Amino acid sequence: MSQPTDEADKSTGNAQVTHESINFANFNQDSTCVSVGYQSGYKIFNVEPFTKCLSLADTSIGIVEMLFSSSLVAIVGLGELPDSSPRKLKVFNTKRRSIICELTFPTSILAVKMNRERMVVLLEDTIYIYDINTMRILHTIETPSNPEGLIALSSSTENNILAYPSPPKLPNRQETSTKGTTNDNDRSHLENIPENVNANSSNLRNGDVIIFNSHTLQPISVIEAHKAQLSAIALSSDGTLLATASNKGTIVRVFDVETGVKLYQFRRGTYPTKIYCLSFSQDNRFVCASSATETVHIFRLGQDEANNTMPSRWSKNQKLALQRYKQSMKQKQGSKPSSLVDSDSDPDVDELVENDNSDDDELEEDIDDELAEERFNSSLTVPRRVSSTTSLGSYGSQESIGDKIEPHVDSARRSVARMIRRTSQSLGRKAAEKMGPYLHPKFSSLLEPNRHFASLKVPASKDTKTVVAIGNSVGQGELLQLGEHEDVDNSSSTSDSTFHQKLLHVMVVSSEGFFYNFGLDTERGGDCTLLSQYSLLTDVNDG
Repeated sequence: MSQPTDEADKSTGNAQVTHESINFANFNQDSTCVSVGYQSGYKIFNVEPFTKCLSLADTSIGIVEMLFSSSLVAIVGLGELPDSSPRKLKVFNTKRRSIICELTFPTSILAVKMNRERMVVLLEDTIYIYDINTMRILHTIETPSNPEGLIALSSSTENNILAYPSPPKLPNRQETSTKGTTNDNDRSHLENIPENVNANSSNLRNGDVIIFNSHTLQPISVIEAHKAQLSAIALSSDGTLLATASNKGTIVRVFDVETGVKLYQFRRGTYPTKIYCLSFSQDNRFVCASSATETVHIFRLGQDEANNTMPSRWSKNQKLALQRYKQSMKQKQGSKPSSLVDSDSDPDVDELVENDNSDDDELEEDIDDELAEERFNSSLTVPRRVSSTTSLGSYGSQESIGDKIEPHVDSARRSVARMIRRTSQSLGRKAAEKMGPYLHPKFSSLLEPNRHFASLKVPASKDTKTVVAIGNSVGQGELLQLGEHEDVDNSSSTSDSTFHQKLLHVMVVSSEGFFYNFGLDTERGGDCTLLSQYSLLTDVNDG
């Protein structure tokens, strides 16, 4: 590609940056490695423990993507010479130090995504799908202009889902398709916009996502994610969940890929910002978002959060989607109690389905400048859930309501602004509790929106671009070793109680050239603890 733009690729998990040394950074499919492109080559790092695995001198590198932890790497240059052109893709075997194949495209390459079956190459207006075993081209998709390089490919080949932005369309107020989604037989989503309509018109929907089966090479559906233009999309590793954010940056949504049902909606913040990256944990219990505010928010995909996400209108598809998601969570966690409802039948969902009347008129409201095009059935009667009373408004998914666990608070992050924000959120919850019985659940949920379960502050300057991933759990012994690692540039102190908690790694790579490793307390949430940080700006030729 030509010189990367400020927003390019960051929203899909790629860290395209303008730093004089670092051009690109990204995690591999299972978040066990980080690949970094420099002005004079690229490096690959292992994250647990943090060590350099590979360092190769080369021309300026704009993209370097791994295939899990294998020796196969996809490389795109960022130079002016033909061999380092942003239009040329090299598939390289790092073990043999040999080029497997070279592919040249008509325009700059914006992103490369791989799993064990497919390699997907994204240009601004075209998607190329290859068989990764033979490097034979299988399919080509023409797309609307996609300068942000937004695309997502599931790392698992069981579902093998590809997601990318849909062409803009006029809102259809008489849609009869499944709520939140349109199947590939409904061509209204894929028709061209009439010539007399400005493509930049505020009446257009720019936030829809096409779901494509990269195994069968057939489109599946169009998910109506946002009205505004998309800023970030991500698929869970198994391809069952889709996370989205618009360019307003205030709302993060999670959808069931098979049905298009919106399972979760979270409020990241009140003021608009740029969301750079969305990422799921490997077990689909959390989704995290990094933004231009130097803050990474971690949202929990739990029962309280699902209850508080008021769907447009419940149907059999939505009931099946929720039950299917709960069942998949049980299978992943084994005998461990799921954070979702344990039974296959949810009485709240059953009642919603029984009260659903598809013939009723739907009320469209533009609420809070980000809830545009949200539809709900005005005749629904929804059971009120017990509101959580913790400091961030999203910590209520405990097994027992009586056993409240206060979130972890980092004293270093105490500020007047945080105190005011916490107080205002508490007032909103109290208002929801008092007024809930008298308000339609849609408006009651606005008083008590789903907020982040945990967060962390990246020690970087404002508007620093970041890519984030949730790794494996870290125990007491690992924490002690991390604190004593000789390569640690800076490690935050932790209390004794923290060492006895079960933590998850939350890893962040910044455009300033640092790798940060934070600990997420999966029981308490709150502020994540900085465990260690490493510099990525050492000489690329040093090993």
